[in-house]
Amino acid sequence: MKKWKKITLVAGTTSVAALAILGFSAHADAATKTPTIEIPADITTLDQSVVTDQYSNTVIGNTQEGLVRVDKSGKAALALAKSIKVSSDGLTYTIKLRDGLKWSNGDPLTAKDFVYSWQRGVDPKTASEYAYLMGCLKNANDINSGKITDLSQLGVKADSNTQLTITLEQPTPYFKFLLAQAIFLPENKSVVEKYGSEYGTSAAKMVYDGPFMFSSKKQWTGSEKSFSVVKNKKYYDAKNVKSPGVNFQVVSNGSTGASLFKSGKLDLTFLNTPTLVKANKSNKAFTTFVQARTDYLEYQQNGKDKNLTNQKFREALNLATDRQGIINAATPGSKPATSISPAGLAKAPNGEDFATFAKQGYKFDAKAAQAAFKQALSELGETKASVEIEYANDSAVATATATFLQNSWQKNLPGLTVTLKQVPFKQRLQDQQNGNFDVIIAGWGGDYAEPSTFLQMFLTGGSYNSGKFSSTEYDAAYKAASTVPDVLNNTKLYNDYKTAEAALFKGSYVNPIDYQATPALVSSNLKGLQFHSTGLNYDLKGVYLK
Repeated sequence: MKKWKKITLVAGTTSVAALAILGFSAHADAATKTPTIEIPADITTLDQSVVTDQYSNTVIGNTQEGLVRVDKSGKAALALAKSIKVSSDGLTYTIKLRDGLKWSNGDPLTAKDFVYSWQRGVDPKTASEYAYLMGCLKNANDINSGKITDLSQLGVKADSNTQLTITLEQPTPYFKFLLAQAIFLPENKSVVEKYGSEYGTSAAKMVYDGPFMFSSKKQWTGSEKSFSVVKNKKYYDAKNVKSPGVNFQVVSNGSTGASLFKSGKLDLTFLNTPTLVKANKSNKAFTTFVQARTDYLEYQQNGKDKNLTNQKFREALNLATDRQGIINAATPGSKPATSISPAGLAKAPNGEDFATFAKQGYKFDAKAAQAAFKQALSELGETKASVEIEYANDSAVATATATFLQNSWQKNLPGLTVTLKQVPFKQRLQDQQNGNFDVIIAGWGGDYAEPSTFLQMFLTGGSYNSGKFSSTEYDAAYKAASTVPDVLNNTKLYNDYKTAEAALFKGSYVNPIDYQATPALVSSNLKGLQFHSTGLNYDLKGVYLK
């Protein structure tokens, strides 16, 4: 996600920036002091158990609340939890909830709502792609894989209405940060069961426990380009929610967003082309959100396309990828990627940024690419080859990236034909999940500031391993990093992570393109916005219009 700043977990140093934002002052809703925020693409769901995209997560993260919430200092601060106690072996968490918690419909919010939600999250029937984040819970992986069918065996129990006991499979130093993730949020069982498969498909088929909630006006019913939330008066910390609400506007065209901003109809808009960045860089409203996010290409390796199952063919594509050229054409402000884990995510024990510590040999080398391509064709028994790149055509960045890749690959790999498949963002997500692609332009933003948020995606059989590849070297490195003794030894832990990065590079299993930065225009009247490089990127709880 979903879709980013620097938080300290296992890595050691943490800092999350709360931005003091500069920019345009006029606003269409100045009388009500309700800010209007751009979302670059349609949201897909409000169901926190199945959400996968960063835009839906922005809305969910501001209308729902968990046991903790990452604060402006980058700490996992207590939210619905009144206290969290951890056993000396790091395996048992005892959590007491605040008294008198309520859902937006007035129902009591109790420890049972967490138990129900977490069991639903790992239930294979839910088919949550984020179930892997719950793998640290006792029996979670066995339940999710179907080896255990009794959901009550999951390592979470409600001791009372206000106390939870959580048992982990192994020590997880960053577990408190996981508690802020969407899949760990509580759910109201009666509401989920009332709406069944339609739960979360519209604002009316939900209930809320966060800073904001949907009201009867300007609701999201599944396809709206404009919708609003209002302050949730039943939220436990409602006194610190400063804005009466927030308006959201879906704007996929960057020029349209810039025009709406300058006419006072948006308080935050994103600049998604080099032309827009150049035209607005001198504007006092200009800023750049530096995210712990990597844009990358995923290759389908399930055997249906013999070309992409060939390592030399994938290596040729990686070597023929001009990352700086893509950045110049599509993502100004970003940096060329040399690992799947982005810069700014975490620090290794030696003090280096992990992306520097684990740097691999991803580079543009046309001559080496041609040699690898020639060898691949020989191994495949072919004289030419073709490949299809799928991308979201409602994203200017993805469109520019795909066009650049098509031209560059065909130029640098004579004999290769590259076709483009244009689909809406929502369809791109579905195709990636279902493995319905050859090459797909994807992106990942860290859920928390530790390399495992990226590296656990590519385990054999993992829900986010959409390319369906399997590497015993990679799996072994990640297993060592996630189990005792290495998980409790930072030096060994980060060496394991580096070994995993090396396995990805050696096998050419994925193709990291850039570490993303997002240029934007932000109103000088918009105050209190907290930007996080991981997890919930735009925390609107304290936002307001001056």
